[in-house]
Amino acid sequence: MSYTNLLTIAMPCYERKDYFIAALESALNQTVKCPVIVVDNCSSHDYFEKVSKEKGVTYFRNERNIGLFPNQNRCYSLAKTEYVKVLDDDDLLSPVYVESFLKAKELHPDIDVFFSDYVLLASGRELSHPFTLPFGYMENGFKVVEYGIKYRLGFPYMTSAIKKVKAQLDLDVNDCLGGYDWVWVYSNADQLSFYGDPGKFHQYRIHDDKASPKYWQVNLLTVPYIYEKILLEKISDPKLKKKVSRNVCMELIRLKSSSSKKILKEIINSDNRFGKYLNEKLNENVLLKTIYMVPRKLVRLFFKLFMLTEVF
Repeated sequence: MSYTNLLTIAMPCYERKDYFIAALESALNQTVKCPVIVVDNCSSHDYFEKVSKEKGVTYFRNERNIGLFPNQNRCYSLAKTEYVKVLDDDDLLSPVYVESFLKAKELHPDIDVFFSDYVLLASGRELSHPFTLPFGYMENGFKVVEYGIKYRLGFPYMTSAIKKVKAQLDLDVNDCLGGYDWVWVYSNADQLSFYGDPGKFHQYRIHDDKASPKYWQVNLLTVPYIYEKILLEKISDPKLKKKVSRNVCMELIRLKSSSSKKILKEIINSDNRFGKYLNEKLNENVLLKTIYMVPRKLVRLFFKLFMLTEVF
């Protein structure tokens, strides 16, 4: 049986049981085996512990619920291998994921991040995702930055195996909600080496219990934050800078067009970098502030028109 100690598959979990066994078995049923660990974020039951024991998987349990992304950082801390692949408890890995990672590592020993293409899994059907991704070897990740600007942010962090010493997410102390995974990717991309495999080795499951509405809206806000606060500083090409500015405006209007007043108020009042960023934008941009005062239905119409114009 082939086995590697280069990579750990770490599964964070909390409460939800529905997809756990399928996800865990996809980690265990690799053509090349590797260490697998489960990190339970203080669930109210012992289901994950029992299943892990039955499967012979190392199980860890937090003393309290530390939050989604802090638990992901804990996965990185607990792993004892050079690379770590975090697998959400509702997603699935192809049996050849680890084998493909090892082939890339053999060809390019310096890689910091290995990622693969993926499919969406909805109601038992496989669907294509809408993003354009860079594949192959990248000595530095500027191509990741460039693709994020030209084709919209869409780096598949959830398919990535990352060098442990570089993997810790930079989190806010309070109200730790948002796309910290993408913040990590795009903040560090030009300092990391990547290998992207075009094989669809990951299934990202879509379902009603995936995350809260507020979580999704803060993720939308993460996109303009990354464009303006991170990517704008990494580029000098005037055309790309113009594209970034347009993307920022487009994404802020997208957020308003898809968010309820209640959720927007919660985001604006939140004590993290994303809420502070939205406050900053509304205070400095009179037009944007006016748009945010308009009923959502009208903003949706405005957003559709915005997508067809180069005015901004």
